[in-house]
Amino acid sequence: MLISHHGAVTGTTGSCHRLQIDDHNAILIDCGLFQGDEKGESDELKRQQIDFPIDDVRALILTHVHIDHVGRLPYLLAAGYTGPIYCSTPSATLLPLVIED
Repeated sequence: MLISHHGAVTGTTGSCHRLQIDDHNAILIDCGLFQGDEKGESDELKRQQIDFPIDDVRALILTHVHIDHVGRLPYLLAAGYTGPIYCSTPSATLLPLVIED
């Protein structure tokens, strides 16, 4: 098992962590935007992109619906992710509102 971090490495925003179960299966935990000082204007677009493989991601688990935990979800879907998204019922209710904002 291997954990790789694609955000929230040196700070607290952009939470996105990949749990590699085996050679063919991974789980993504959160997929958030970078905010505040942790995003440079010059690399803002790069920070929004999904720059890691998603072909073996079998599920996305959202811990809660703060933008720094779910804000890159539209980019993940645009990159081709079609698997299940798991979260609590209150989070599922709020998620469309947070993404729209």
